[in-house]
Amino acid sequence: MKAVTIFISILYATSVYSQTTIAPGSEVKVKGVLSSGGLVINGSDKVDLSEALISLTGSNQTLSTTSPLTVETLVIDGGGTKTLKGDWTVTNNLTLTKGILTTLTGKILYSGSAALSGTTDSYVTGLLHQRGTGTRFYPIGAGSTYMPMSLNGVQEGNIDIGVQGFTSGANLTLPLDLSAIASNRYWEVTPSGTYSGSGVSLYVPGSSIDAAQKLVVVEADDANGSDAINLGGGLTDDFITSFSPSTKPILTLGIVETVDMRIMDLITPFNSDNINDKLKIVNIEYTFENNVTLLDRWGVPVREWKNFRNFDDPTNPNPDTFDFTKLSPGNYICVLEYTLSADAPKEKLNQMISVLKGN
Repeated sequence: MKAVTIFISILYATSVYSQTTIAPGSEVKVKGVLSSGGLVINGSDKVDLSEALISLTGSNQTLSTTSPLTVETLVIDGGGTKTLKGDWTVTNNLTLTKGILTTLTGKILYSGSAALSGTTDSYVTGLLHQRGTGTRFYPIGAGSTYMPMSLNGVQEGNIDIGVQGFTSGANLTLPLDLSAIASNRYWEVTPSGTYSGSGVSLYVPGSSIDAAQKLVVVEADDANGSDAINLGGGLTDDFITSFSPSTKPILTLGIVETVDMRIMDLITPFNSDNINDKLKIVNIEYTFENNVTLLDRWGVPVREWKNFRNFDDPTNPNPDTFDFTKLSPGNYICVLEYTLSADAPKEKLNQMISVLKGN
């Protein structure tokens, strides 16, 4: 028996409350709104949804296709879980109103220019892929946890960049400048081609921020045993935004280690008690790299040290032979610039120092 091909053209809004099935070989074109409260199953490779708005309004639904499909707009509404199967591309807007879209058995790619948005009631679990330049916001989560993020300043508009959130902690080796990383969340970025990286913003609920802790963005090569790299970070609303661009796939939040850097504010090189005879900086040995400049009261450099060490360091004393008795009594400014690890952001500390003549 010869197979029969069915052509269906929907050029207007329609609502379907039961299962929608497109049989293999059927030709279907939808131009307009197709609202469904039941299962939507496509078994044909002759379906055109490129001008369609698909609205899923049921409490729990499956959106399935055996062949890759492109839709103009996909609306998630009605609550519950919408399970995606097969490959779907959304070209205009992915509207998350109410309900969780899970892509654990399928792939969704959003290529529209409008920024996506989500809420604690509606987001994507599993991988969400996007294509385009500029800021790309990912309204994603894992399980019942909403944990969105954004890539800020994407330059490559011709590759797909997928992001997935996880509610476990990455097992990373911490540098000196980090005391801990998040134990309940990390993100994985998976570009489909060459990706130069971008700034990132990671979600942290405002109620969980301890004002005494400085949070930063951390990246790594993998989630198990890799070295953590501190990208710095500042808080904006409920997001920590990195100071440096990220180029690695694993992202998480870190807590900066507090190192009490103190420049001693007194030098007395003229007396004979061998106390405070030279410049001393407490905890300078914990810096990865530093630069110290001593300025007179007019701002003229008097002395500069690269990777300064204290002169009384018991294991690695400063070998510089600078004679502090040549300093005129008065006030000076000491400027310390330093990093605590190879990839940590640079920090700066200024301190007024008094040089006293003594008795």
